[in-house]
Amino acid sequence: MVKWVRSGVMEGAPELVGELGGDYRALAREAGVPETPMANPDLPMRVDRFVAFMELAATRLGEPAFGLRLGPYQSLSLFGPMAPLLGSAANVRSMIMDIANFFPLHTQGTIVGVEPADGGLLLTYELSTEVGSQQRQVVELGFSVIAREMRRHDPMWKPDLVTMRHSPPEDLSWHYRMLGDRIMFNGDRNALLIDQDLLARPVAGADPAVHGLLAAQYGTAARSVEGLDVLQAEALIRAMLPFAPIDLSIAARLLRKSRRTLQRQLAAHGTSFADLFVRVRASLALLYLRESSLNVAEIAEILQFSQTSALSRFMTRTSGECPRQIRKQRHAV
Repeated sequence: MVKWVRSGVMEGAPELVGELGGDYRALAREAGVPETPMANPDLPMRVDRFVAFMELAATRLGEPAFGLRLGPYQSLSLFGPMAPLLGSAANVRSMIMDIANFFPLHTQGTIVGVEPADGGLLLTYELSTEVGSQQRQVVELGFSVIAREMRRHDPMWKPDLVTMRHSPPEDLSWHYRMLGDRIMFNGDRNALLIDQDLLARPVAGADPAVHGLLAAQYGTAARSVEGLDVLQAEALIRAMLPFAPIDLSIAARLLRKSRRTLQRQLAAHGTSFADLFVRVRASLALLYLRESSLNVAEIAEILQFSQTSALSRFMTRTSGECPRQIRKQRHAV
């Protein structure tokens, strides 16, 4: 299933590519994204092509921190019609919860969630299985945009913890500049910690009446999003897989549905929990093999394979290549 996003998510890309000495139009044509993205920021764009553009730009321009550097060019206006909702929130906590709750209205190509944590909230950020296994640039862009927005409320703010599934680049100067120095790579999730003090800060221009009205409208719209049931189940698998067993019964209980209801909802979209589990597991395995520096035994443990040979058989069946071949291709690139 093709996933879409507003082309406004390309805001600032032509300027940054030009600053780095590249040809934006040539990169855009090659990746299949709009050559003039801000001419109509509401124009739908395929998420996989946006991901391809971000990775292509980073490679061709020789800038591994391309996603991080694009963040300062963007703002919450990239959410388009959702921007007034976020701007009218009473405080930062409310804004973060709105982003997580209503993100499917922006795109189903990425999965955003929040989890309670000691000292604040963890904002999690993942790409869905249909988008592909490359995610470094888009994930770092997302964190960079959030960090920029948080510094509007506290100019000196840096997150107390950032975790990312991919391996660290050789040069971390842009990471430290944008996200601070408390970054863990090769992690079990993509997540950014927002502390309690920042969460309590009021949003300039907050309007409770407007926010309540918009939240009700967006809540109704979000519940009717096509494929939301699949997205919620996928998000749960991604969140649980590194930490605990997850099956249909557990997922149904956590989603507050009966086992039969969840089965029926997934079947309506041509899938099942078992199929979704395999897709997510395969997507994460490819991601770790291509973008992390974890060894195969560590990847097998994270993805709950009993031994490395089980992971090898699984990858051969789902991707046609064993872990060693996938790693060899990465090193060749």
